[in-house]
Amino acid sequence: MPVSRKRKKSHRSTAAARAERRRLHTRQVRLMNSLRDLAGAREAGQARRIGLAHPHAAALADRLLESPRSGTALEDEICALLGPLLTELGDLPAETYVGPDHLAIALIDELREQAEQAGPASDAAAVRAAEVLRAVAAIMPMPLRGRAGVEVAAPEAAGEVRWTRDRYGSRFAIVAPFTTPEGPVRWYLWDVDACDITPRPAHAGFYASPEEALAAWQVAAGAFAAGGTSWRRVDDSRLLAGLLPKPEEYGPLGGETAAQHAEYHRCRRLAELVLELPRVLVLDPVGTALDAGPKAFSAWLRTRPDRPDPEIFLIEELFESWPSEVPELFDTCSPHRVRAVTTQIRDEFHDGADDLLELLPAWVTWLADRTGLPAELRDRSLAELD
Repeated sequence: MPVSRKRKKSHRSTAAARAERRRLHTRQVRLMNSLRDLAGAREAGQARRIGLAHPHAAALADRLLESPRSGTALEDEICALLGPLLTELGDLPAETYVGPDHLAIALIDELREQAEQAGPASDAAAVRAAEVLRAVAAIMPMPLRGRAGVEVAAPEAAGEVRWTRDRYGSRFAIVAPFTTPEGPVRWYLWDVDACDITPRPAHAGFYASPEEALAAWQVAAGAFAAGGTSWRRVDDSRLLAGLLPKPEEYGPLGGETAAQHAEYHRCRRLAELVLELPRVLVLDPVGTALDAGPKAFSAWLRTRPDRPDPEIFLIEELFESWPSEVPELFDTCSPHRVRAVTTQIRDEFHDGADDLLELLPAWVTWLADRTGLPAELRDRSLAELD
């Protein structure tokens, strides 16, 4: 019976494996060093911009310390003063730009310093600085709120969250009631435009009633798209989470108004509270064109002899260009979304944009067919391409 013999290991293959491991380790070390350098540069840039914000924060702190207001009224005043100031700072050149979070950090640091250095706890200046600091912290989302280092009572939801959307399905109104220390319940409205690259609040603020909030949203969204809408219970917490604003790592997209800047932080703080409420999940979500994929659109085009017959890579580019941050809304094709995508394609592809733009009428028609969008709505979107 034959006896097996152990084969000698190849020294050459072992050496090659060790060399490969060394090369891999070297690449990993270089990658980690690069990431560390990037993180360091980002931290340095953040620190520089916070430094640029400090003179503005100091002036704002002085105004707030002199204000006779307290409680909810003081929080409202802080938001009202932040609006025009953030708009002014946001319009500065890139090298001197100061964003909302830079100013918030500088303001919190300024007030903490004044509260700690003004004197003993009985000192009126220290008490007022601490009061203003708590009011600033109350409107801030995490992690900014944590930087204040003070305990802040969270607003309490006083009822269920409601929402509605326009006929195109990409402009939302979300409203939630919150109690105030002074007694009356106020209703906070998020008017969320989900037509562009990322959903963003077109407007946010408190109203005396849900009816008042709905009327304001209908005017802003337009009677054609939003007329006849009414509040209903939230039935999809995942979609709600995709719509509500969150702290932004890189700051606003730009072009925000003073009114938008006024509620920039508070709308994110209150969104945190809404997202802590019990969730409602959709167990059988409806598939979208994003799920169907480029080949589905290509197949649809082939059934229509009057449509173009593009290369599949063009269709893939079109899929990539269509807003998909909230996948559930991928099939929506409002006039605003069509305008936004058209601008994006022109900005990104320049002279090569024409082939993609020629596909958009068929694309909008396909999406409208998929969702059963009424012809009068579809035609308004197609008119953006004329």
